[in-house]
Amino acid sequence: LDLRGRFSSRAGGDTDLYGSADMVFVQWILDELETRSTEPGRREWASVIQAFQDRRTGLFEPGPAAAESTMHATAFATAALRLLGSRPRHPHAWAEPLFADREAIRRWVDSLDWRQIWTGSHELGAVAAVIDAPEGIDLPPEWADWTLEAFTEKLDDETGFWKNGPLDRIWRRPTTIDLGGAAHFWWIYHHLGHPIPYPEKVISGVLALHRRTGLWGTRLFNGAYPQGIDFDALNGLRLAWSQLPDENRSVRRDEIVAALDRYSCAAEAHLDSAGSVERLFRTPHKLVGTLNALAELDLLYRTLTGAPKLETSRQLRSALTEVAWQ
Repeated sequence: LDLRGRFSSRAGGDTDLYGSADMVFVQWILDELETRSTEPGRREWASVIQAFQDRRTGLFEPGPAAAESTMHATAFATAALRLLGSRPRHPHAWAEPLFADREAIRRWVDSLDWRQIWTGSHELGAVAAVIDAPEGIDLPPEWADWTLEAFTEKLDDETGFWKNGPLDRIWRRPTTIDLGGAAHFWWIYHHLGHPIPYPEKVISGVLALHRRTGLWGTRLFNGAYPQGIDFDALNGLRLAWSQLPDENRSVRRDEIVAALDRYSCAAEAHLDSAGSVERLFRTPHKLVGTLNALAELDLLYRTLTGAPKLETSRQLRSALTEVAWQ
């Protein structure tokens, strides 16, 4: 078997960017990328993804089958190429004016859609793409510090989440939408080597959003089954836990482990039956979020207890330990 990257987001469809990039993530998370492809096959796979990049701007277009923005597509394709051991064919030239100086970065951050931060924060893929493929562009040495400074200026100190929309003035507690948005910020802080702000508040906010079903999502958020918002929650808990002082860990450990136990029961109920993947996942992109959630579940559980939570032929790997976007 030698996978070579020609995949579609839709059954029977033509090869597209997300189909090809999604399958990189799926195989990498399952730790099967190198066993199911050869080195020449992975080079060909990379060339399939690279073909979707605009030579002049360096941006990747998502294509008509995707429900994502150009910036999300650019970050996701760049991350997939890095998992393949490759990089974009052309430099991210679009990044030079975006991160040219402190004021340019502030203007960009101000321009995000703060009314719906889960979607608006997809534009943070701009930062992730530069982190994962900085070659060939000329940015000021301070660009990363200026970016984190602008992010932190928008942070709500009371909750540890980003709440700058009109409804946030009324509804002060973190919502699932806030969680989906905050995760994109947390990935950037982490991959730029900076602690995520207010880890105690992050843990409290994430646990408060955990539902009786054991999931973080509902039918309102893509479906009541294990999915990407669960990844956002579990990854947020792991990053926040890593920054807690030792004296605070004994207080939070049991409640986090209990949340992981509830999530694992829910995941088993939804996924451990014949045909569950075909029934639940209409596109491979949704599957990426679920697999990464399971990888984060197992990784955090091992950190907290010293024991695995999942029984799998190979230990699942969270792609966000390697790249800055999914």
